[in-house]
Amino acid sequence: MPGRFLKQPAESYTIAVEFAGKLPSGASLSSGTVSAIRLDTGATDNSVLASTTATISGTQARVKIQAGTAGVKYKLTFLVTLSNGDIFEEAVAMDVENF
Repeated sequence: MPGRFLKQPAESYTIAVEFAGKLPSGASLSSGTVSAIRLDTGATDNSVLASTTATISGTQARVKIQAGTAGVKYKLTFLVTLSNGDIFEEAVAMDVENF
């Protein structure tokens, strides 16, 4: 998943964040959460997420995105806990546009 992506308000699909390059030897992803913030107001708006719990698939944390307000940019923050107790964070920018 790139650091920024564009979607339309009606679209709903799964995105993935890759953590393979960050994992220490022998560690794996155990769990993850995702939150969304509107960059225009700084307010939390998790309505653009189907769930705030990330699905772990190998070295990826995944979440289904949905809806969003046209013209608004969102910051999606993934927090993952590793099998060794370490916690990593990765942010992705989501721009919602109505074409």
